[in-house]
Amino acid sequence: MASVEEVKVNVAASVDGTQRAVAGIQQVTDQLDDALALLRMTAFGSFHPSVAASIAQLEQARTRLDEAQALARAAMDSADAYRRSV
Repeated sequence: MASVEEVKVNVAASVDGTQRAVAGIQQVTDQLDDALALLRMTAFGSFHPSVAASIAQLEQARTRLDEAQALARAAMDSADAYRRSV
């Protein structure tokens, strides 16, 4: 069985890894925002269903990334709370 200090170190490593993942999600979010802005600008005035579907799907992807980021942050908070209580 792991010692209390080993548990704390492992939880801290998990939080650090999650922080890196959140930073990666933010980078992808920024790239999607750029792609979405470009698509909107390019398709301005066009009402083609394919363009509308593409915009809607990119917006949904963006929303899901926001959700993933929020869940990851909540997980880090919970892990940190556990680490403080051990």
